[in-house]
Amino acid sequence: MGEGPKTEATSRFQIGSFTGRDTALTVQADFNTILRFRIPEELFRDRERFTVEIRTTASPGSEAVLWTKRWEVAWRGTTPSLEPVADLSLPGPDFSGDLQGS
Repeated sequence: MGEGPKTEATSRFQIGSFTGRDTALTVQADFNTILRFRIPEELFRDRERFTVEIRTTASPGSEAVLWTKRWEVAWRGTTPSLEPVADLSLPGPDFSGDLQGS
C-alpha cells in the first residue's frame, strides 16, 4: 500500500450557474483518483464552462485549492464534449484525457 501522507479533501463541480454538491474524498501522494459526475444533459449548453475543483481545509474557516481544471462545452452532433480551457492559475498535475463520461 501507499506510504504517502493522506489528506481529506472535497471535490466540487460547476457547469454554468449550476454547482454540484461537495463530495468528500481522501487524496494520497502517489495514488490516482478518478472523479465521476452524473450531470443532466440539459446543463450542457454550447460554450458553457465546466469547472472541477479539489479543495482542502487550510485553516479553520478557510479552504485551499489543491487542483482545478476548466473545460468548455461543445456539441459534436447530438453528443456533448469538453474542450480544455487555458488555465491561468498555478500549474498542477496533468490530467488531460482522464475525464470519462458516465
